[in-house]
Amino acid sequence: MAARREFPGLHPGSSDQLDERERRVLAAIVRDYIHGGEPVGSHAIARRPDVDVSSATVRAVMADLEEMGFLEKPHTSAGRIPTARGYRYYVDALLRVRQPLPEEREQIERRAHEATQVNGLMTAASRVLHALTRHAAVVALPRPQSERLQRIEFLMLREGRVLAVLVSRSGAIRNRLLAMRQTLSAGELEQAANYLNALIADHTLAEAQARVRTELERDRRELGELQAHALALGAEAVQVESPSMLIEGQSSLLEEKALAYDLAKIRALFRALEEKERLLSVLDRTLAAEELQIFIGAESGIVEPDLAIVAAPYKLKGEVVGALGVIGPTRMDYSRVIPLVELTARTVGLTLDAES
Repeated sequence: MAARREFPGLHPGSSDQLDERERRVLAAIVRDYIHGGEPVGSHAIARRPDVDVSSATVRAVMADLEEMGFLEKPHTSAGRIPTARGYRYYVDALLRVRQPLPEEREQIERRAHEATQVNGLMTAASRVLHALTRHAAVVALPRPQSERLQRIEFLMLREGRVLAVLVSRSGAIRNRLLAMRQTLSAGELEQAANYLNALIADHTLAEAQARVRTELERDRRELGELQAHALALGAEAVQVESPSMLIEGQSSLLEEKALAYDLAKIRALFRALEEKERLLSVLDRTLAAEELQIFIGAESGIVEPDLAIVAAPYKLKGEVVGALGVIGPTRMDYSRVIPLVELTARTVGLTLDAES
């Protein structure tokens, strides 16, 4: 059953902008355009039982909605289509979401449970989101700076090099190749790792960096030689790296009518998707909000006005560590996409919890 959803924090107060008749007409036009992709005329709306007014009345309301910026009229049609402002109002004030079907829920959970290691889980999440929504799926892997370390290990290599292995509570493993300034035996490397683990275990990388830096700033006479070497290796090992991101199904965006025959828009879109730092910045806004976010048109700052992003954070042991979502046309079926994104994010978090 469909249920009304409020999205607090997006655009508070927007539900007061229209009267009841205008709300019904706008909702009907948005839903018709989402499902049909063609401009919507007054006759089609007047026939709907949830509107139940004459075509002349609908035309007058449509004209008012157009003047207020909620609808626009394509040059080649007498019908209207929603603007980005119209979609925003619809999402904030009129949307009724539909819970995922049992088979969709089963597919998301099965793909997550079958995945091995963190990277496999994130790949599975991006693929299942694309398969179910037919939109491009984007997944930011757990942020190294927000994940908590479980332990650090050192492996001796040739030519004075050491491999630092950082294992996080999520099970993610990151390797760093380090150069030793002082030759240490395998036993001394193990002692160094034990010392560092006592210092930084269960801390985020940012916290670990701060603790190592504080220890290094102590009077060297207070530190043993092995401790000093361990801290030097640790300072290099816990450097924060750029987060990784997966994108699945970019080609599905070409199925959108507003893009399919506009070469300039296609080029701009794929350039935006290649600039992962900008896309990660959008997901960062979801991380900061710690709840589902919907970016329509230019709100994201990175995509064409005809596109939207629905993103949700996922957690590990109650802490937000990453985000995932879909990129699709502004006329995406928000009532279906939003619950699927939320369920996938929740399932990813539960799977991380079970594996950590």
